[in-house]
Amino acid sequence: MRIVGGIVLVIVAMAAGLFGALMLGVSGLSWAGPGLTVIPYSDSDDGERAIGIGMGVVALGAWVLLTLAGFFVARGRTRTRSSRVVAGILVVVSVVVVLGATILATSAPPPVVENPPPWNRA
Repeated sequence: MRIVGGIVLVIVAMAAGLFGALMLGVSGLSWAGPGLTVIPYSDSDDGERAIGIGMGVVALGAWVLLTLAGFFVARGRTRTRSSRVVAGILVVVSVVVVLGATILATSAPPPVVENPPPWNRA
């Protein structure tokens, strides 16, 4: 039963981590520029981006905590070989999926030139 509980915790953790990766990518955070940059889009303001980045960071923090909780629940107090293996596999799968999604979401290069449409010129 504890292994099922650990699996459920890690699945919930992966959902939170994937949501965090999505929010970081949608808010325009990018590693493709010179370091960590925020892609300047003309159709959004800084407040929306800050909220998106904050939600992404909080979701990734929840992912870390839920993954650790799933590891300790699946491992249990007895610490048999099978429970250690299952707990380790759960953590490895969670880390690979969420870090892969985060890298994929934040590796979008910034646009070269963003020209406003002619009806939006001052």
